Amino acid sequence: MKPKLKKFTEFAKNVLPHEASYLLKIQNFEDPEKLSILKLIAENSSDSSKSHPFDPSIDKRKYSHIKKWIETRLEAIDVDIDFEWINEINRKVVTDAITPKEERELLRKISNYEHPVYNFMKFYELALNFRHFLLIRLSYDNHKVVNEFVKKYKEVYEEARDINERLHQATEDIIDHYASNRTESNSWEDWLKSIFYNKELDGNSRFLAVIRLTFMYFNYREFDKLKGVYDDLDEMLKEGKFYTRRILFNYYANRLMLHSKFDVSQQAEEYGYLSIRQKNSDHLQYLNNFSAILLRQGKIDEALNLMRESMTEMRSSNNFHSKIGFVAFYMKCLNLNGQPEDSESFAESFLRMNKDHVLNKRWYIFFTAYLRSLMLQQKYEKVITVCKRYQLLQRDEADKRKLTYLPTVKWYYDVSRYMEGRMSDESLIESINSTVDSFSNNQHKSALVRDLFKDLKSHIPHLIDKIKSHFFFETTSN
Repeated sequence: MKPKLKKFTEFAKNVLPHEASYLLKIQNFEDPEKLSILKLIAENSSDSSKSHPFDPSIDKRKYSHIKKWIETRLEAIDVDIDFEWINEINRKVVTDAITPKEERELLRKISNYEHPVYNFMKFYELALNFRHFLLIRLSYDNHKVVNEFVKKYKEVYEEARDINERLHQATEDIIDHYASNRTESNSWEDWLKSIFYNKELDGNSRFLAVIRLTFMYFNYREFDKLKGVYDDLDEMLKEGKFYTRRILFNYYANRLMLHSKFDVSQQAEEYGYLSIRQKNSDHLQYLNNFSAILLRQGKIDEALNLMRESMTEMRSSNNFHSKIGFVAFYMKCLNLNGQPEDSESFAESFLRMNKDHVLNKRWYIFFTAYLRSLMLQQKYEKVITVCKRYQLLQRDEADKRKLTYLPTVKWYYDVSRYMEGRMSDESLIESINSTVDSFSNNQHKSALVRDLFKDLKSHIPHLIDKIKSHFFFETTSN
């Protein structure tokens, strides 16, 4: 028997929570059945685990109307659709291919323009080109309309252009801080917040600012500050600000990471499912973050299945930051699933093909997963060899000043040397003790180091009592 309302149900499943919130805000349905359909779409979108069926007794034409209404309303505010239209019309203006109908539409948008719009800079640049197009064709009346727009918003455009340049400067500092910790980037905080909260600025500049705030707050582990910004962004998205699905998926992925830092795993998982609904250029990165949450909750099979489904996409990707992260999480899944031999083999195959990218971009996340696969197999001599071959201890030492530093590589190396008879009890205990107390005041890093300590306990159980830090001993000796 054919399921009732199958096509509409599939369509409704793809409506995102913030899309539903916006649609509820703008609707003015007088028909109670149409309103009930929209409310059920919103209810289902907010909780994917509980999907309530639609009423088949309602006239199917009303479902068709709701579907068309939703598509039309969302397309009308989609900033990416607007961006594509501006670029296409600009191409036609520059190549003398614009039609009379398109001219009229562009003139209408310029005449009725209300500042600010998300893609203001692109729209202004289109107007500049259109002004040339009209004047050379002696279209004086239309040229006057466009010229007035250009003069009116000249200073606004120049300000937006200056902001864009400063955003690039801020990005350089923030990325340099992330990559090398040589540069402080929190001096940009107040300026970035002033851009994000300025309602008079174009949406693109505002959203670029919040993305850089996100990166900066993660660098400094200032998650409370980021939560405040994201709570405000959440309300804006519900009102249709900055709307396009690309931005919503980015928001969900960042919310996942934020909730994971507060150890709210269930909410993080919900945002994770939302973030990977659509495959785009950031899909691998979103999947990496989601897989980390699934692993934390012990859902290893689910994480493995999701990653295997995206293996082809990983191999074809040119984004090695996300690619290496994907490989590392896949190896971690294999290790947790009792398959360290497969993890080792996968690591060595990937390393043969991509050694320079691994060493230059994300050596730590890759090698910690690789070394753990060796530790699980008690291949201590190979751990020592890999650390020396790729100069991991030197890299580890250079990373000590980073806020994200953990002693994983150093402890794997020292325990391996101890197990191979190259290090005494006293030397190993001193090495661990010299490191462990520096993490006791950081709750998030403490939890990660506790997990590492539990990992090593199976290799050196007879030394556990001699570790001086009760901070770890009390947690791991249960």
